[in-house]
Amino acid sequence: MMKRILSMVLPLIIILTAQETPNPESDGAQREPWTVGIALSGGAALGLAHIGVLKVLEEEGIPISYVTGTSMGSIVGGMFAAGYTAAEMDSILTTVEWGTLFSERIPQKRMTLARREEGYRNIVEVTHRWFIPHIPSGVVSLQNVEILLTDLLAEREYDAYYNFDSLVIPFRCVAADVSTGDRKVFREGSLVEAIRASIAIPAVFSPAQVEKTLYIDGGAVQNLPVEPLLAFEPDFIIASDVIRWGPEARNIIDVVTRTMAIVTEQNRREQRKLATVVIYPSVDDFMPSDFGRAKELVAAGEETARLAMPAIKRRLADHPLVYKSRPLYSRPKPVVNEVRVEGLKVTRKNLLRGLISIRAGDTLDFSNLVEDLERLRETGLFRHVSHELEFPGPNSVNVVYRVEEKDYGLYGLGIYYDNVYGFAVRFEVAQGNLFGSGARLAVTNILGEPRDFRIGLSGARLWRLPFTYRVEAYSNKTRHSQYQGEEWDFDYTTETWGTDAEFGYALGKRGYFTLGYVYRDHDHLLPSSISANRWEIVTGPTFKLRYSTLDDLSFPNTGFDFTFGSQLGLPNATIPGSFIKLETQVQRYFQFGDIIVLGAHLGYGLGTDSLPRAESFRLGGISLLGAREDQFAVNEYISARVVLAYRLFNIFSNPRYPFRVELVADIAAFDPFVWSREILSETFMGAGLGIGTNTPIGPIRTYLELSSTRDVSFRLYLGIQPRERI
Repeated sequence: MMKRILSMVLPLIIILTAQETPNPESDGAQREPWTVGIALSGGAALGLAHIGVLKVLEEEGIPISYVTGTSMGSIVGGMFAAGYTAAEMDSILTTVEWGTLFSERIPQKRMTLARREEGYRNIVEVTHRWFIPHIPSGVVSLQNVEILLTDLLAEREYDAYYNFDSLVIPFRCVAADVSTGDRKVFREGSLVEAIRASIAIPAVFSPAQVEKTLYIDGGAVQNLPVEPLLAFEPDFIIASDVIRWGPEARNIIDVVTRTMAIVTEQNRREQRKLATVVIYPSVDDFMPSDFGRAKELVAAGEETARLAMPAIKRRLADHPLVYKSRPLYSRPKPVVNEVRVEGLKVTRKNLLRGLISIRAGDTLDFSNLVEDLERLRETGLFRHVSHELEFPGPNSVNVVYRVEEKDYGLYGLGIYYDNVYGFAVRFEVAQGNLFGSGARLAVTNILGEPRDFRIGLSGARLWRLPFTYRVEAYSNKTRHSQYQGEEWDFDYTTETWGTDAEFGYALGKRGYFTLGYVYRDHDHLLPSSISANRWEIVTGPTFKLRYSTLDDLSFPNTGFDFTFGSQLGLPNATIPGSFIKLETQVQRYFQFGDIIVLGAHLGYGLGTDSLPRAESFRLGGISLLGAREDQFAVNEYISARVVLAYRLFNIFSNPRYPFRVELVADIAAFDPFVWSREILSETFMGAGLGIGTNTPIGPIRTYLELSSTRDVSFRLYLGIQPRERI
């Protein structure tokens, strides 16, 4: 409680101390006009509190004529200088998914449905060059942040002629030169590049390269950039300092941010002395990594600034305030003279031509430029993509896309667990971008249940067209159970080897269809007393269509999903007749408020009487709560599910990881259109009460289940199932 009171009162103490300074103009005469500058400190997520401070200054009519920033202060300060209001920044920076922005992975909304389906099966990935692991200079390249900043600021920096003094508010930001350790104050050039350099927390984010020089976070040399404000000669300087010795550090962002604050503490003291007023937003209860609490941090900045405002206004009362801002007029856009891609070493240029929409002769459109960067990023071929504009003449521009290719080799490790089959560990060795074509060759081995080994070649583009393809050979062992009605009969193992070939087309980001051909050789290791066919060869064409608007495939809140698949089995030595197998699934989810979700599923599967054992529809486990794994192996079924979910909270305060309670009810009928008095005996009902969440290592779900036969069971699932059981 005392700490809370001190954090609220401290700003007033600082301001009142400044007010006691003798005023040479105390004779009551008209005061000289004053300009106000503000310096915004670094502090990672804590820097979001600066938005709250700026909101209050705007509301109270105190104009800011100059702004400087370090690290997160450079993002807030740079956007403010470029003409975004504090309210607009509040709307943008508190609603973005910071967890996604600080990830190397492509945002799900930018991924095709096929890639979202595959999911992030690897929880650990290490790139390699010629099979030698490669350790990057930083954990994260900040590519997603840079594209966001480009979207927000690229056109405005162009309109300002790449001069920070020509922005709506003159601006400076601070970074540290990696080679010399010197402070760098950015005054001109690309605003996006300058901010990217200022936020590059060492050992967390990769250094930023600006004109062949590498830079890291400005907090390493000057966390509170008051001194750069002095060049503007403001009459009144406000410093907003969010660095605190708060709770225990949770992760590397907290540790490194605190380390930089300790190293630069003496410099921060000197910077505070240069300010007229120092405001300390009350962020004692937050960590530098608390990006998921963005709204709370903005509110904390507002709260402290409102407490400090009466004293600030008394100090400024006798002086008219001058606003040194200027409107940022839209500058005429030049005609594109040339479009180039630089940095390619392996990738073929013609592979990228269909991804770049800007053409020579077009008028420059910054929204198209950002989309081009997004599409280049989405290929998964590059560690970093950026752009540069060259101006060969007053009305022409060369658009240069700069790319840094990945180390296309990959070692991957994935883990899946359920309490029925135990652990499955997935190892992967892959080589991407074969011969510059974008194709990927991968070898995977799964230990556990199922046992699986496969080698495959796949790609997301064919020449310049968005055709997908996959050719795969595999062998596996899968454990199954055989039931007679409700009673377990025996367990058996199926050994399979086969090949799949698949060719598809992406229907935008939300759908796809594929045409394929499969050859699978199944050997069912049945008990000796069973006379059923032990050897089955399944071969024939397949088709799949899927369209989905679900916001999340594991824990959807809203959206619609439709899937249809079909297979034609051709006769062979083990299966004398042909068969047809059809299956369709429909899902619809609705969200009520922020915490309640209602979902409905319908499913129907139909196979001809000649459907082999290996191709039976297998229902049970996660597909039919209350039923045991493989309890129903049938030729036809119809099923329905209703899901009622309630979100309790977000793990790590991150909306990507909602912790939900779910109530699920299932009903299924088998051979439903064989109308007879025995139809009710072929119906199953089950229900489950579960909890679940997404996590950095994949989804986690656990259910307490009850079947119509009053059997009670417990299930736990962790991670993404490495391979569908055959």
